[in-house]
Amino acid sequence: MTKKYEERSTQRLLEIMGYDGNTEIEGASEIDIIYSGLEEIMCSAVKQNWDYAVRQNLSFRDACLVSSIHKVYKSYKENGLMI
Repeated sequence: MTKKYEERSTQRLLEIMGYDGNTEIEGASEIDIIYSGLEEIMCSAVKQNWDYAVRQNLSFRDACLVSSIHKVYKSYKENGLMI
């Protein structure tokens, strides 16, 4: 019952936006999905590094360097590798 309602409301929304029933609507392409995921990863990494820079009173560049060194160290430690 709700599925039919959602279909009709979606159809009405498309009609309001100017689509007639004959126009085929395509979803996101594979590259759009990849770019979207990449953007999300990059935005969260920038936010994480920016917050780290503010907390440690570092420049953004230095914070990125220190953060990456910490991540490599943590990965080595978790895998049992020591230098």
